[in-house]
Amino acid sequence: MPSKAYKLPIKGFLETSFVDWNGYISSVIFLGGCNFRCPFCHNRELVLFPERLENISLTYVIRQLRKYSSWVERVVITGGEPTIHSSLPELLKILRKEGFKIKIDTNGSSPETIKILVGESLVDFVSMDVKGPIDRYEKWCGQDVDKGKIIETINFLLMSGLDYEFRMTFVPSLHTEEDVYQTARFLRGAKRFVVQEFRPRDTINPNFMNLNPYPLEMLDRVRKKVQEIVTT
Repeated sequence: MPSKAYKLPIKGFLETSFVDWNGYISSVIFLGGCNFRCPFCHNRELVLFPERLENISLTYVIRQLRKYSSWVERVVITGGEPTIHSSLPELLKILRKEGFKIKIDTNGSSPETIKILVGESLVDFVSMDVKGPIDRYEKWCGQDVDKGKIIETINFLLMSGLDYEFRMTFVPSLHTEEDVYQTARFLRGAKRFVVQEFRPRDTINPNFMNLNPYPLEMLDRVRKKVQEIVTT
C-alpha cells in the first residue's frame, strides 16, 4: 500500500539551494498550508491558497533527488508549516531511506511533532521562526496562538543537543529594536539566533508590500548587539 507521504501537498521543489541550510548545498521541498497568518509572510499563495498551486508528485521529487545525490546530501522541508501534516514523519522516513540528512523549518507550534521527529532520528537540524516577544505573540502571528507550545518547542530545542537555529524577521512598523533585543534575551544561550531582513513581496497583508526594509546599517548594528546578548 502506498505511503501516506505520497498524499502530502508538495507545492514546490528546488533541486539546489545555497541559502536554506547554512554552509551546505541542499534541495528544498515546500509543503502547502500553515496554521499562522503572519501579516509579513512572503509566501501568500502557499499559506492562504495552496489548493491553487499545482501538486508535485513525491515520485518526481525522489527521482530528482537521486539524480543530484552525488553532490546534494541534504533536504530542507519548509512551507507553509510542515508540522501541520500528519504524514510528515512518513515523508522523512522515505528521505532517510534515500540517505539524506534532513532539516525542518517550523513555527514551533507543534512541540509534540518536533519531539517525535527528533526521537525517531528523522531530522538533523531544526530551524524555528520566533516571531517576536512571546508576551505579544498574537501581534506577530495575526491570530490567537498557544504561547505555551511555542515556549515548549524553544525549551526542547535548547536542551535537545540537536543542531538548531532560531530566526526572527525584523519588520518595519511591526517590530522595534527593543522587540528584537527582548527576543534575544529570551533565547540567551542559544546556539544560533538569526535576525532576518524583511522582504516586501507577496505578503499575506498586502499593506506590508509597501514597506521598505530597515537599512542594512541598522540591521548590522542590531545583529551585532543580538549576538552579544545571546552569547553572554
